Amino acid sequence: MAKDKKSFVLYSDSQGLVNQLPDDVAGRLLKHIYAYVNDENPISDELLLNIAFEPIKMQLKRDLEKWETQIETRSSSGRLGNLKRWNLDLYEKVVLKELTLIDAEIIANNRKASQGDSLPSQSIAKIAVNDNVNVSVNVNDNVIKDKPALPKFSFYHSLIKIGGNENLVSDWLKVRKNKRATNTETAFKKFTTQVEKSGYNINEVLEKCIEKSWSGFDADWFKKGFTKNTTIIDGKEFSANFQHPKKPITL
Repeated sequence: MAKDKKSFVLYSDSQGLVNQLPDDVAGRLLKHIYAYVNDENPISDELLLNIAFEPIKMQLKRDLEKWETQIETRSSSGRLGNLKRWNLDLYEKVVLKELTLIDAEIIANNRKASQGDSLPSQSIAKIAVNDNVNVSVNVNDNVIKDKPALPKFSFYHSLIKIGGNENLVSDWLKVRKNKRATNTETAFKKFTTQVEKSGYNINEVLEKCIEKSWSGFDADWFKKGFTKNTTIIDGKEFSANFQHPKKPITL
C-alpha cells in the first residue's frame, strides 16, 4: 500500500463471504488483511483463507489506484496554480502544450535562483553614539525604490475573460503562432473592437478564425450570409470560384 495512506475500506458486500468462514479462519483473514495493507507481504498456505482474501485483495488494489490518481491530480492542480501565480508566461505555455509542467517548473526554479542571487544585500552600519549605545542604521534607507512592475499582459487570459472558450482560444493562438502574429494588448483591443462590430459572439468568431486560419479578424469578413465557399479579396467577399480579372498588358 502507499506510504502516506493511513486507512483502507472493507466493503459490506464481503460480509457474506466472511460469515461462511469458521471463526478462527475469519480472525486469521483479518490479520492477513492488516498485514497486507501495511506492506508486510503476508504469505499463507491455508487454501480457505487465500480464497477468501483474493477478492478483497483485488478491491484493495483498485482503491489504491483511485487514491493515487486523486493525489496526482491534486498535486498537478496545485503545481499549475502556483505556476500561474508566479510565472504566468510559463503557465500559458503549459496550457498550450508548448512546455511540460516539469520543464516549466525547472525554468521557474532557475528564475527564482537567479533573482535571489541578484538581490542586493542590505548593508548595516553600526555607529557608536556613546560608550554605552550602538545604533544600527540601514544604509539603503535613502535609496529610491523602483515602482512596482505592472502586471504582464496576457492575450490568452484576456480572451478567456471576455467569454472565449479555453479550447477555441488555445487553438486560435496556435494559428496566430504559425502566422507569427504578435499577441500584444493593441492586437487584442483591435480584435475585440471588430468582434463587437460584427454582431457575433466571440466563440463564433474564434471558430471561423480557426477554420479559415485567420491570425486576425475584420468584421467585414464575417457579415451575415458569409459561407465556407467564399473568399476575401481587398476586403470584399467573392465566390470561391471567382477569377480575379487580369490586367491588360500594355505594349
